[in-house]
Amino acid sequence: MYKLHTNCRVCGNPNLKPYLDLGEKPLSNNLLNEPDEKPQLFPLKVLLCEVCGLSQLSIVVDPEILFGHYVYRSSMSQGYKDHCREMAVELARKYGLNSESFHIDIAGNDGALLHEFKDVLKYNKCLNVDPARNLADMNEAQGIRMFTTFWGVAAARHLNSTDWPKSDLITATNVFAHVDSVYEFLEAINLVLNRNGVAIIEFPYIKDFIDKNEFDTVYFEHLSYFSIIPLDYLCKRIGLELINITHHDIHGGSVRCHIAKFGAYTRNENVDMFVEMEKKEGFNKLVLYTNWANDVWNTVVQFRAAMDQLTFRNTVYGFAASAKGNVLLNCAGITQAQMKYIIDETPEKLGKFSPGTGIPINGMARLTEDQPDYLVILSWNFATEIIEKCKKAGYKGKYLLPLTQEIIR
Repeated sequence: MYKLHTNCRVCGNPNLKPYLDLGEKPLSNNLLNEPDEKPQLFPLKVLLCEVCGLSQLSIVVDPEILFGHYVYRSSMSQGYKDHCREMAVELARKYGLNSESFHIDIAGNDGALLHEFKDVLKYNKCLNVDPARNLADMNEAQGIRMFTTFWGVAAARHLNSTDWPKSDLITATNVFAHVDSVYEFLEAINLVLNRNGVAIIEFPYIKDFIDKNEFDTVYFEHLSYFSIIPLDYLCKRIGLELINITHHDIHGGSVRCHIAKFGAYTRNENVDMFVEMEKKEGFNKLVLYTNWANDVWNTVVQFRAAMDQLTFRNTVYGFAASAKGNVLLNCAGITQAQMKYIIDETPEKLGKFSPGTGIPINGMARLTEDQPDYLVILSWNFATEIIEKCKKAGYKGKYLLPLTQEIIR
C-alpha cells in the first residue's frame, strides 16, 4: 500500500533529514463506515533535503488508494470558488485569454475552477484531467470534458496524439504537493503547452506553513511542502522558466507560480526576491525546521488542554470532516468523549465516521437542533466563511480556532 521515500524527488539527494514525526496515522480522507472500525496506520514523518530545500514525506501511499475515489469536493467552499473567479479574471487580462483559448485543469476535482473560467471566458474547449472516477458526472453536468487519469507523460502524449490542441493555459491548484514524480509532472506540462502558453501551479507555501504553525496540513496526500528554491531548480532542469509569483491568502497562505517555456516571457524580478528571502531566512536549513517541530507539539498539548477544559462543562462539536482536522484530532487524542459530532456539508461524508477517532459525521441540521456550546473549526482556512454559514443557519454558540485556541463569540 505504500513505499519508502529515501531520495529527494527534486534533486535526488539520498541524505534526507527527518524533522517532524507525527507518529502512526490513518489516511485522513478514507472515512469509516463504522465507529469501531480499525483503519490501517502509516508513519507520518517529514524530511528535509538540505541540498534543494524540499520538505517531503518519508513514504508514498499508493495514489489509487488516495485519489481513485475522492470525497473532497472543491465547490463546497464559496471562498474557493471566489478565489477561482479572481484567478480567471486576472489571468485573462494578463495573458489575453479568450473564448478560443484551450485550457487544461490538472486534478480539477468537481470542476469548480473550470466552471468559473468558463463563465468568465465562455470557453469552447477545456479539459479536466483527474483520476477520481466518482467526479466525472459532476463535470459532465457542467459541460466540462473529463479525462479520468493521473497527470503525467502518458496522459500528455495521449492528448498530443488526438485532436486536442496545444494548451494556452494549464492550471494545477492544490495538486503539485500530491505528486511523487514532480519532474514528470512538469515534463508533461512542457509537452502540451503552447510556445506562448502559461502554466499556473498554485500550492500552500512553506513559509506560511512554518510561520503560522500549520502542521495539520501534513497528511499522506501532501507528499511535498514546497518553497520556491526547489521549484525554480526543477523548472530549469526541464526547459521551463518560473516567470512570476504572487502570494494569496487561500488555504492558510499559497503561492501562485506562473511557468512558461524558457525565453517565452520576461522573468519578473519577484521570483529572485522570493529565492533570496528563503535563503536568508533559512528555509533550506534544518535548524529552522527542528526548532519549529518543538512548537508543533506545544500546540498539540495546548489544544488538548483547551478541549479538556471546554468539555468539562460544555458540549463540543467540530465543523468540517477535513484531512487537516483529522490529523489534528488524532495527534491530540480526541475522541467522541470530547467531540460528540463533526458537522459537514459534503453529501459523500455524511453518515461516515472520522478515521482514528470514530467521531460520527452529521449534517447542518444536527448543529442547529442540538445547539452545542462550542464548535471547533477544523477547516480553519475557511473559518470566516464557516462562521457566517453557521450563524445564518441558526447556530448560536461559540467557535474555537484550534491552532491558536482563540474563542470567537
